[in-house]
Amino acid sequence: MKKRKTGIGIALLALPLLVYSIFFIYPIVYTVYLSMMKWNGMANVKKVFVGFRNYTTLFSQSVFMHSLGNAAVFMAVSLAVIFPVSFLLALLVSRRTRVNSVLRTAYYIPTLLPMTATGMMWMFMLAYNGGAVNEILGFFGISAHDWLGDTKLAIWIVALVNSWMYIGSNMLIFVTGITNIPSDIVEAAIVDGAGPLQRIVHITIPNMKETFKVFLTSAIAGSVKVFDIIYVMTDGGPGTATDVPATLMYDQAFLSSRFGYASSIGVFIIFLSLLITFTLNFFLDEREETGKRKDRRRKGGRETGGGL
Repeated sequence: MKKRKTGIGIALLALPLLVYSIFFIYPIVYTVYLSMMKWNGMANVKKVFVGFRNYTTLFSQSVFMHSLGNAAVFMAVSLAVIFPVSFLLALLVSRRTRVNSVLRTAYYIPTLLPMTATGMMWMFMLAYNGGAVNEILGFFGISAHDWLGDTKLAIWIVALVNSWMYIGSNMLIFVTGITNIPSDIVEAAIVDGAGPLQRIVHITIPNMKETFKVFLTSAIAGSVKVFDIIYVMTDGGPGTATDVPATLMYDQAFLSSRFGYASSIGVFIIFLSLLITFTLNFFLDEREETGKRKDRRRKGGRETGGGL
């Protein structure tokens, strides 16, 4: 009977494992293999083994280091814009009312829009001639500006557009975290006279550590892998001003036919994403465990303390 159950369990796991291996494990392994080759992507052209030469070339290229800086800009904007705005909106619409239901839907709509349509919409709005943004600024006497043509400003503009898209989805994540806080804790705080700000600082935020961890992991790792919004709005331009590792990888593979070099960028993106995820989880878990140990020591001190 036990052998039969074991066989059924293996059979049930076999198909998901097979699918996972084909569509996840194999592409990663093959990308690592290609990253050590010189190849132009043509099936009838032999791959030439070059070892780690693609990686040494990668880190010696100033354009790649610049693309990492642009990914850092996306990361900074995500943390500075998406986090506070999404959390504030979540606090405002967390109560279950009809008005809040409508507002939650309205704030979430940008996330539902296709990335291509959103990118093109903002591209037209930010256009130098006839763009809605410059037209509004002109109404107040402010001169027009080529927002996406400015080499120093373009990456910040695209990062802000990306933040606008994902504020709604992160708001719902925070709403879920807020609504999962036990109501008896909140009610006890109200009875004790805690005001709204005190409840946010001492109850809401401490009870949303796991939710914040999910946001930080997805926001930081997502900044490293960002591609679509940049490709639609600027295609890495002007020049290479808005290139990030993913757009650089695309250009090297499909425009320059350097599939080995492009694969080394892909491997680096995977490695950096995993490194950020594991490091972030480790430090957050370690900090939480340290806090728990301090709480236990304080409680132990109170229990054993007192008079002689």
